[in-house]
Amino acid sequence: MIRKLLLLVLLGICGGYSAFAQDPSVTGITISPNPVQVGQAASVTITFGNSSSIAIPQSATATYTVNLPPNVGVTGTSLTVPTGSTNTTANFTVTTGTFSSTVGQIVTVKSNDAIPGSATYYLILSIVGVSPTGSTPSILGNARADGIATNIQGNDNFDAELFVQGPMPVSLVSFTAKAQEDRTVGLTWTTSLETNNKGFLIERSKDLTRFEKVGEVTEIGANSNALKTYHLTDFTPYQGTSYYRLTQIDLDGKTTVFQDKVVSVVLRDGAYGVFPNPVINDQQFRLSLDEPETAVINVYGVDGRTMPFQKVGVESGSLLMKVTGKLSSGVYILTVGERGQLRKHRLVVE
Repeated sequence: MIRKLLLLVLLGICGGYSAFAQDPSVTGITISPNPVQVGQAASVTITFGNSSSIAIPQSATATYTVNLPPNVGVTGTSLTVPTGSTNTTANFTVTTGTFSSTVGQIVTVKSNDAIPGSATYYLILSIVGVSPTGSTPSILGNARADGIATNIQGNDNFDAELFVQGPMPVSLVSFTAKAQEDRTVGLTWTTSLETNNKGFLIERSKDLTRFEKVGEVTEIGANSNALKTYHLTDFTPYQGTSYYRLTQIDLDGKTTVFQDKVVSVVLRDGAYGVFPNPVINDQQFRLSLDEPETAVINVYGVDGRTMPFQKVGVESGSLLMKVTGKLSSGVYILTVGERGQLRKHRLVVE
């Protein structure tokens, strides 16, 4: 009898422990882009859910809060689940608090139903940069639930640094480079806002690593809030594929490089590729490219194996090649790595 009582007590304890083994958690925060400029839109994704395999009951009132610093404001919210998940976001209520320029803003996600075991959800916040700050503020995520005795506190909080910078001195709308019939390159860019702007610098590169100056445009007004379009011609461009980038120069000499607006242009007589194609075994063929002496060449079979070949020589900017060894008739892939890119060509062997 005593043994039966002890067993019942133990089972009761174990059963009580299992009932309270749920674990609400916040496990990640990502910000894109980061830093964000004043007036620029950005996205914050908070990963939250239940880190236990046992469901969190509705009675536990699981609540997830996100504290945002006062240098950003929330413009929209949405909830999603990982691809392939059968869980639903319908059992949550999202509340966005009032923005405060001194304490920031709070977004709350509250469960209205049980949260399944091992469930993961994404809270996506659309934000906008409000003001730069001298220190680096953080976005803080917190998870809690009432009446859960075995909650793991180590995953209740997660934070991520958010950098907010002052407005860009120049807002760039577009930047283009076009090959002209006289073998020059025409460069055009348009701005919508300029503040304390001294001018622009145009540079070119063959490999996106080393850049050299093409020219400058400096005889402009320092400030503008209307669309302005500028033009510059590169009279001595590279032959083949090249890249152009734009740099803005402040009145105090500070520069801003528009790295996300780098453009490419191709200036050559013929197309890239293999000639003749198809190729007969042991026959010499020509590979048209920009850097015949330094380009990285590989030939692959359909099974991914590297095929042997021989570089015979250089002729008129093309590489003369010859496949060595006896190849089966079929299609092969020839890759060319040069000037910051990788091109692929179909090589047919007869």
